[in-house]
Amino acid sequence: MDKFLQMALIGVILGSMYGFIAIGMVLVYRTTNVLNVAHGGIGILSAYIAWDLIVLRGLNYYLGVTIGIVFAAMLGFFFEWIVIRRLAGQPALQTGTTLALYILLQGVTGMPNSWTKLQFQILPSPLINKGFRVPHTNNQLVTYDQLILVVSLAVISIALYWMLRRTRVGLAMRAVSDDSSAAPLMGIRHEVVSRVVWTVSFALSGLTTMLLAPIFLLDGITLSLLTVKALTVAFVGGLVSLPLTIAGALSLGVLESYSDIYIPNHGWLKPAWPFILMLCVLAFRFAQGRKTILEDAPAVAA
Repeated sequence: MDKFLQMALIGVILGSMYGFIAIGMVLVYRTTNVLNVAHGGIGILSAYIAWDLIVLRGLNYYLGVTIGIVFAAMLGFFFEWIVIRRLAGQPALQTGTTLALYILLQGVTGMPNSWTKLQFQILPSPLINKGFRVPHTNNQLVTYDQLILVVSLAVISIALYWMLRRTRVGLAMRAVSDDSSAAPLMGIRHEVVSRVVWTVSFALSGLTTMLLAPIFLLDGITLSLLTVKALTVAFVGGLVSLPLTIAGALSLGVLESYSDIYIPNHGWLKPAWPFILMLCVLAFRFAQGRKTILEDAPAVAA
């Protein structure tokens, strides 16, 4: 039983990492039909800026992190204003520009000598290496940074869900998502909604990396690989459902922890779980679509 609870605990922590990255991408795609490939690169650059301010300039940790998140939000605002708005109605081209932005951000991150002289840096969280042992889980260590990550995911997911359901901005986002051509007839300004969505999404990317960096260190390659896994769980939710995205993230986290705890000798299986999960989702959606077609066939024939 202890091993099972340990697996569940580690799975929740891993799933929270993937879920936190995925909800930002889901928020953008749900409203604009654009897949934000640059999501991970934005967070990495903003985290390096925070690290520079805190470690090299001696700024207070919380102030440096706040500046990094604000920088990410401003980047989202100007990216939507300068690029996305100019390509309105062309989601494929807009998605391509996010890939170009990701490559650009990776290049910018590698330019300062002080950022690249070491393979990775440590974002000096006040809680780093501090934690507690959880009973009945083989005394699994949970750091306070990991705990804050899990709690933050729960709070932000609930806040986003509430915003989409209960606020005027959220209702406008849903209206644009459901029918972008009819939304202006209801007095909804698509450009304002788009600006809010991109700004919030980029800010979420910055916040996500600030929470992950003390756990994984500030390593661009590792954080980029997490984005690939997050994209997998975003597809579980169809890139539109926040609850299903979180469920997919937790499922992937539990599957990976299962591999580590119960079958550690099968090291090939853990990196394969995202692809296995993706295939299962695609097969399920194909079966659902086929069932719908078969059910509608008699009515069409009639």
